[in-house]
Amino acid sequence: MPREVIVVGGGIVGCATAYFCARDGMRVTLLEREMIGYGASGRNPGWLWLHCRTPGFALDISRAGRKLYPELLDELPGGFEFRASGGLMYFMTPDQGSVFEAFVAARGADGLDISLIDGAEVRRLVPPIRTDVLGASYCSEDAQIVTSTVVDALVRGARAEGASIREGVAVERIVVDGDRVVGVDTDAGRSTGDAVVIATGAWSTRLLAPTGIEVPIGGERLQIVSTVPQPFWIEPLVYGPNATKQYALFRDLPSWDPSLFTTEGDDPDGLTFLPLLVQRASGEVLLGCATDYPDDLDPDPTLAGLAQIAAGFAADFPALRNVPVTRSWAGILPFTPDQAPVIDEVLPGLFVGAGHAFGNTSGPVTGLVLSQLIAGREPSFDIAACRYGRPLDPIAVGAPTHW
Repeated sequence: MPREVIVVGGGIVGCATAYFCARDGMRVTLLEREMIGYGASGRNPGWLWLHCRTPGFALDISRAGRKLYPELLDELPGGFEFRASGGLMYFMTPDQGSVFEAFVAARGADGLDISLIDGAEVRRLVPPIRTDVLGASYCSEDAQIVTSTVVDALVRGARAEGASIREGVAVERIVVDGDRVVGVDTDAGRSTGDAVVIATGAWSTRLLAPTGIEVPIGGERLQIVSTVPQPFWIEPLVYGPNATKQYALFRDLPSWDPSLFTTEGDDPDGLTFLPLLVQRASGEVLLGCATDYPDDLDPDPTLAGLAQIAAGFAADFPALRNVPVTRSWAGILPFTPDQAPVIDEVLPGLFVGAGHAFGNTSGPVTGLVLSQLIAGREPSFDIAACRYGRPLDPIAVGAPTHW
């Protein structure tokens, strides 16, 4: 078993890897350029979304991750925010309802615990929604976390097992000796180890390229705003009808008609609006997401994106029109062309866990699998779909992607 492991990246994948490796008795150093949870793991709305995960790898790893969270909640010091809340996607017209009926039937055949609920039940679950909502698909398997609290708990667990967590250390290059990776050079000097793990999300491509490892990973910017705490309570995750366009599980239905889910003024300025809402335990409500694909991985929100969010929620959630907003932010969601991350030993001593389009569900499982790979054990989850070297198209810079 390797004795010294260097983990690069302080998001959910890197922190999970550090925790599981340290728990296995390895000496672990985690290096993070900024601060723990600075990137996507500190900026996403915390969805554990099984509702629209395609059968096969995506659904399997999402279910494995969903199952792992209660176990982590029991074993990590200090706990984290997790809620088995369920999730829904609402619709507004009878024609949309027909598409949702077919979607629910197909998802049920895939084994999901999913049903069609009526408008009255939607209004009970989501009090501020417009009164003419007709219904929704509802999946009890969906859940939510505050991802930053999960990352913090993983760090506490890793430290309790002896790991060193170093923030504000920028990795500049991967060090190769012969045919083996032996460490990394940073702005604070060289760190060496028997195994190096790259878990830097959308930034992994640039870090790996000088070693000859080509891993095409794009970045989708998600823009979000949050409100002051509200007196009502919204238990489930909430997605609007326009989000259906993002998922092949809807687009491949015989009854699918994109005109049913398109309204005048949709997607201006190269932005796509995926109406998303979640209420945290604090009472604050997160509203998103205006999405686009900047070529420079810019994690800052834009005025156009915030305007799109405000207009979309004023229409479907009139009770929120005058609610004070406390902050806005954006995060970069990594993805590969086939939507599966790369989880593998790509060179002797060099391991990659990157490109997680749904990292909240797959991140902790990835950390567990990477610790098993590093230890020379058989992974407890089948990662055949995630191996390095599988055919992947180049990322088209600026071009939107769909799941």
